[in-house]
This record gives sequence, structure tokens and C-alpha cells, in this order.
Amino acid sequence: MKSVRREGAGPPRFAPVAAAVTALAALLACAGCSPPGAGRSPAGANQPAVTDPVTPAQVAELGEVTLRMWADQAEKPLMKSVVPAFEKRYPNVRVDLTYKSFDDLVATVVNAASGTNPPDLFQGNIGYAVDGALVKAKLVRPLDDVAAAYGWITGTGASTLAPARWNGSGTAFGNGNLYGMSPISEVQGIYYNKARLDELGLRPPRSLADLEKDLPLVKKAGKQPIMLGNSDQYAATHIFSDLAATEQSPASIRDWIGGRAGTTFVTPGNAKAAGTMADWAKKGYFGSGYDGLSNEDAVSRFAKGSGVFFVGGSWNGATLDPGKFGFGALTTGGAGATASPWHISASSEVTPAAVAFLAALHTPRTGQEILDTGRLPVVTDGVKGGNTLQSQTLDALKRTIAAGTQVGYYDWTATDMLNVMGGKLQEVMSGRTSGAEFLKAVQDSWRTARQKR
Repeated sequence: MKSVRREGAGPPRFAPVAAAVTALAALLACAGCSPPGAGRSPAGANQPAVTDPVTPAQVAELGEVTLRMWADQAEKPLMKSVVPAFEKRYPNVRVDLTYKSFDDLVATVVNAASGTNPPDLFQGNIGYAVDGALVKAKLVRPLDDVAAAYGWITGTGASTLAPARWNGSGTAFGNGNLYGMSPISEVQGIYYNKARLDELGLRPPRSLADLEKDLPLVKKAGKQPIMLGNSDQYAATHIFSDLAATEQSPASIRDWIGGRAGTTFVTPGNAKAAGTMADWAKKGYFGSGYDGLSNEDAVSRFAKGSGVFFVGGSWNGATLDPGKFGFGALTTGGAGATASPWHISASSEVTPAAVAFLAALHTPRTGQEILDTGRLPVVTDGVKGGNTLQSQTLDALKRTIAAGTQVGYYDWTATDMLNVMGGKLQEVMSGRTSGAEFLKAVQDSWRTARQKR
């Protein structure tokens, strides 16, 4: 859901998607009679294949050029080091970088990509509203040749490319041609308060089974077991996804999120995860009033000592004191995803420079800079954490990437999925609906969205 998730800030970003969908619906409706980019060749057809890493000499052959880029404003800290280094290595290229809020980016980037002067290199967003639309309208260049030339297909983080692979019609992702690359990754897990565990004589949980043993002991001691803020409806879905990934094959979850025909959300594993959420809520493990508390406020309270555990993602770690808090994954392989991919415009006239910039983002050096600026890199070779909490989060990510089973986020499946899933899960946790009704509602939403694509 970086579709709806901002590294370092936490709150998912789903509200803008609706606005983006409205604009994209008009764009794609138009695509039916006069496709965006009409008059241009199919994506990348006029761009030579990349067979080897681009050299400074090849980029210099472009002459004095400007590489126009659009990026999420969250990229600013990283770009402060990457852009100057790139311009020094490729002195004939001037980078013209436009930062946009995530909301603005996802609402406007497809229209910009279909215009007469599109940015050469830009960030999209995993899922159908943005990346699917870009692929469907043939606005972005396939990157299979680039990935092969630079060794991304077999190197560290190769499995993280899956969410940027699409079928030719832009109606299913997870397999097919590669249309984007993200250097940023995310991992979900459980944060714990070291002092509180010491007081209770407990050790950090290393599995869901460990956590389930700890929760009643924490409750009995009069402490709130899990700090939760679910007013935005997404925090509980994170906990559900951690539970679901321990109950079934992560690959089956990934296939469903990618829109694979014949897959379903109505599984025994999801039913058990929903039952666990209801059980934990009934036993008071989340405390009270969590549906009236934002996730941001919940993190803030956890950072100040409320609650013993907090189930969240690597984007929450920046707000926690590494001396007081630890992190661990409840499952190896499954929970987590890559962030918004970068795309090269199908009509870029400076593709070698765009390819060189993508390559600069996919290096161990940039990986270290990504970690140093508060996020997690896809390329982890030689990357080292600056403190214990950072190292624990990085280790959890490495294990997840090594397993090759990052499943992604449920809300990638449909533009209204977060509202449907988040709302129904609130009802499950409050006892107002059953787990079976929850599963049915989510699957119905998935099916409806799939039929419209």
C-alpha cells in the first residue's frame, strides 16, 4: 500500500486514489478511442534495447540534455546525495526534479505521462489506479532489458521486482514484463518495549506463537498488550496480514493480490486470522477506543511508553528510540512490499540518461544512503544499520527478501479495497459481523474490481 504507505511517516495514502481513479477513468475511456500517446509507437518501440550497462560515453552522446523527473517529496533526503553524484558522473545531464506530495503525484502522474511533454523518469504507484493505467495505455517503457543488463533479475532484491511486472493489458500484476523498479522496500513486524518486557520477565517474541503466549501474561499484569490506532482503518489490516501470512502460503496471498484468476480470499488461513483478530479484541489485547485513535497517535503513545507491543511496519521505526525499542518479524517471508516504482517514459528522448539514473538508485552505496535516511533498501549488500533497532529491521527485511515471498498489500487489489477491508475488519473486531461475512465482502470487492478491468 505504499500505494498507500509513506516510508518514515506511516499513514497510508488511500484518499487520493479515488481522485486519481476519476481522472484515470476519463483517461482510459479516452484510451478506448484515442489512446494517450496516440500517434506514438508502442511503448519503447523506438527506444533501442539495453544490452549492457550504460556508460558515461553513451550518455555523453546525447549532448547537453535535461533529465526531467517527478518524485514523491519523501524522496528529497535521498535525492540530495544521489542527484549531485549523478550530475558529476554525467556532466552533460542536468536533472530537473519536480517533487510532489504523494496525493498529488498519484492523482496527476498518469495524465502527465500521457501529455505532450511527459517527465522522462517518474514514480508511479503499485496497483491498478496508477501503474496498471500506465501499462494499459503504453505510457512506460518495459525494463526487462535494463534489468537483465544490470543483473537485477538474479541479484539481491530480484524478488522485489514482482509487483512491477504486468501482463500486456495492465489487468494483472506479479508476472509478465517488467515496467518499473523501486530501490525502497518495507517490512512488517512487531515492535516491543524492552523495559516493559524486562519488568514482566518476558523475552522478545520471535514468532506468532511466542506472542500469543505473552499477550495474556501482559494483560494479567495490568498492561495494554498491543497499542493500536485504527481510526484510519488500515492499522488493523496490517495486523491481520501478519497473522494471515503465518496461516497460509505467502505465494497464494501474492497471487490473489496480483489478480490471478481462480484465487480467492475465502481461505481457511484468512478465516483463522479474522478469528484471531476478533478473539484478541474481545480479550482486550488492543485496549479500548482504538477505532477512535489514529495510527500516528498510537505510535506516539507507544513511543512514550504506552503498550508493550506495536504491530506495524519499518516506516514506523523512525519515531522510536532505538535504545528503548526492538523489532522482530512474526513470519519469515510474507509481510512487506516494495515502495512506489520508478518508470521510464515510453516517449523519452533521453532514455540512456534515465536508465543510468535508475541504475544509480540500485546500488549498495545508494542502499546505505536509503537506510541512513530512514528507510529500507532493496539492495542490502554491505548495508549496515546505525543502531540496534535499524539493524533488527534490516535483518527482518533481508530474511523476507531472501524468502522471495513479500506478498504486497491487500489494497493494491482494488481502489476501494482499503475501505471495504478496513471497515469490515472493524466490524469483525467489534463483534458486529462474522469472519465469514468479512471474507465474502472482501472477495466480492476483489471480483467486482477484476471484472471492471
